[in-house]
Amino acid sequence: MTIFEPITGRYVTVNGARTYFDEAGEGDPIVLIHPGATDSRVYRHLLPLLAERGYRAIAPDLPGHCRSYPAQWKPGTSIHDHAEFVDAFVKTVLTGESPFVLGASVGGLTALDLAAHHGECYRGVISMQAASWTPLSAEAAALLAGQTVAPDAGWTDHLEHAAVASASKKLTSEQEIELRWLQRSTSQQAGKFDGQAWASHDLRGRLGDVRCPVLIVQGTDDFLVQDELVDDTVAEMGSVAQLLRVPDIGHYPPFENPEWAAQVVDDFVKAVTVTAG
Repeated sequence: MTIFEPITGRYVTVNGARTYFDEAGEGDPIVLIHPGATDSRVYRHLLPLLAERGYRAIAPDLPGHCRSYPAQWKPGTSIHDHAEFVDAFVKTVLTGESPFVLGASVGGLTALDLAAHHGECYRGVISMQAASWTPLSAEAAALLAGQTVAPDAGWTDHLEHAAVASASKKLTSEQEIELRWLQRSTSQQAGKFDGQAWASHDLRGRLGDVRCPVLIVQGTDDFLVQDELVDDTVAEMGSVAQLLRVPDIGHYPPFENPEWAAQVVDDFVKAVTVTAG
C-alpha cells in the first residue's frame, strides 16, 4: 500500500505567472512565505504539523523560485515586490478570506511589508528573523563577500556556507545536508536578487500605522538580524507587536525546529482569536 504525505501541490495563475504552492489541512488559513534563496520545500516539515492542529497551511514558491515562473518574466528585485505578489496570491487563492501570514528571513521581511501596506487584509502576521531594516553586520558582509569561504568557491558554495553559518548551532547533520541542498537547487538569479532585496529593505517610519497583530520572533543564533534592529522594529509598531526572543534558533526557525514553530503559530492564532472575539 502506498502511503502519501499529507501535502498537495497545485498551480495557479497570479499576475499572469504560473505559480506553484504546497498546502495541507483544513481550517483557518495560514500563508507561509519562504526565506530567500529557498522555496516552499523549506516548510515541508511544518505544513503537516499545522494541518494536525486544524489549520489550512499554504506555502507558495515566490516568483522565479523553484516551480513558480517569474511574474511578467521579470524577477522580483525588492521585498515590496515579493509582498505585492503574496498579496495578489492571497486574493487569488483565498478570495474574500483574511488569513494569517508567517514568514522567515526574506519571508519575514515580506510579512512585515504586508503588515505595513495591507495589514487590514490579514488577521495576524508572524515575522521571523526580520526587522524594519536589515543592514549587514561586518560578520555578515564578510561572509557574503566570500572572505570566510575559499577564494575559488562558486556561487553555491557561498550560499550554502552562509545558510549553515546563520542557522542554529544545534542543526543536525541531516538538517545541514537538507539546508545545503535547498540552497544548491536555488537559481543564481533568484538567490542574487533575494540578497539585494534583503540589503536594500527599509520600512522605518512605515510601521507605526500597522493595525493587525504582529509577532516578531528572533532566534539568537542568527547574526544576520541584530538585537537593536529588532527592538527598534517592535517599538515602532507599539502595542500591536510583541517580541519572542529565543535561544538555540537561527535564521530558519520553521526548518530548524518545526515542532516548536508549529506551537508558536498555534499559540499566536489562538491568542489573536480570543482577543478579537
